Amino acid sequence: MSLKITLLGTGVGIPQPGRSQAAILIENDLPLLLDCGAGTLLRLDQVGASLEAIDTVLLSHLHLDHVHDLLALANSRHLSGLSGLRVFGPAGTREWLDIIHSAYPNLEGMEYKVQELKAMDSLSLKGFDIFAEDAQHSITALAYRLEKEEKVVVYSGDTEPSARVAALADGSDLLIHECSFPEPFDVSNHTTPMRLGNMLSNYDLKRVVLTHLYPQTEGHEDEMAQQVIELAGAPTIVGWDMMIIEI
Repeated sequence: MSLKITLLGTGVGIPQPGRSQAAILIENDLPLLLDCGAGTLLRLDQVGASLEAIDTVLLSHLHLDHVHDLLALANSRHLSGLSGLRVFGPAGTREWLDIIHSAYPNLEGMEYKVQELKAMDSLSLKGFDIFAEDAQHSITALAYRLEKEEKVVVYSGDTEPSARVAALADGSDLLIHECSFPEPFDVSNHTTPMRLGNMLSNYDLKRVVLTHLYPQTEGHEDEMAQQVIELAGAPTIVGWDMMIIEI
């Protein structure tokens, strides 16, 4: 059994060439979409993903660069005569989606289902056993551990270095972790490579991929990956849009 992970969007809210906003597609027999920032619908079309199959989205948090295309995805399914989108996310997801839905009277008949999650919740979804954990961000945010048979993928969403997220990633085959700025930027709500490497130094990780990259990271990608490698001891690369990882 293998998993196919496609980084649909590795960027942030500031436009930059080659990086759309946050989105990850994880596929085994069934596809699961993690986050749905601007550009996700285009990326899904580029990878040949079936609109009919993309019926479930797991949100890390409600910042615009992680949810921009969610209503558009729900509308695309509605216009195609498909069932309503299933959305899982942190507290506030239902109210937020209801509000933006209500802004478009022509979408009155569009259906969707929302289930809100909190830290330490677990659920089975698209063949995965999923565990939620608090991330440390400016708003309520969750990181996720996805297990399928012997394979484990962890997605941090947006977070400062967090012992809880590090523990969630222990023993994983792949950790997809935000690394928004290079050194020596001193930032809150996000992660830099040396802080990330220090956070992961006592944990067992097979591979780390860095995502959620601000324009300031341009030209520093190799250096950032090397800093994480030296401190965490785990193979690390910087992600780019349309990167495919198989585990």
